[in-house]
Amino acid sequence: MSGYLFKDRDGQTPLPPDLKKGLKIKHITTIGELDEYEEDNIIKGLVWLEKQTADSINYTFWVKLHKKLFSNVWSWAGEVRKHELQNLDFVMPQNIWPEIKKLEDDLIFWIENKSFDLKEVAARFHERFETIHPFNNGNGRIGRIVVQYFCKQSGISIPTWGVYLADNPNRRRSQYIDALTSARKNKSYSKLLKIMYS
Repeated sequence: MSGYLFKDRDGQTPLPPDLKKGLKIKHITTIGELDEYEEDNIIKGLVWLEKQTADSINYTFWVKLHKKLFSNVWSWAGEVRKHELQNLDFVMPQNIWPEIKKLEDDLIFWIENKSFDLKEVAARFHERFETIHPFNNGNGRIGRIVVQYFCKQSGISIPTWGVYLADNPNRRRSQYIDALTSARKNKSYSKLLKIMYS
C-alpha cells in the first residue's frame, strides 16, 4: 500500500512540547526526525497488515492496527483518545466509542443493503473515521490505510489520495482537507471521491 502519507511538513520545525507527550524516543527534536521514526514504524505495520485477513470494518481491528503502526514511537499507540481537540468538527472524547460502534453498524448496513456503491462506502467510511478522530495522533494516516485495506478486501480500486498532486504536497493536503470538510458538512462526497480516485 502506498500514497497514504502526505509529505507536507517542514522537517526542520522543532518538535512542539505537546507532541513530546508519550514519545518513546526521547532524543527526537524535529518534525523531520519524528516523521522518519513514524514512517519506519508504519512500514513495519504495513508488513504485518499484508498478512492479515481480519475484517476491515471491525473497530477492534482499527485499534490493533493503530498499535502496530505507531507503538515503536508512541506509548499511547492503540489507545482511544481521552482529551478534547481544538478542532470542534471532531467528536468529543465521551462520544468516540458510541460513534465508532455506529460507524461499524452503518458500514455493515450499507454493504449488506447495497445502499451506495463500494467506492462511496469507502469515502463515507473515511470521512466518518476522520470526524471521529479516535486517536491522539496518526488519524489521517491510519484512516487512509484502513480504507485502502477495506478497498482491497472489497475488490475495488485502491485510493490514490490525490497522487496527481504529489509534486505539490501543500496543495494536495489542502484539497484533501477541503474534500473531507465538504463531505462532513454538506454530506457531498464528490470532492472526496475525486481526490481518492483520480
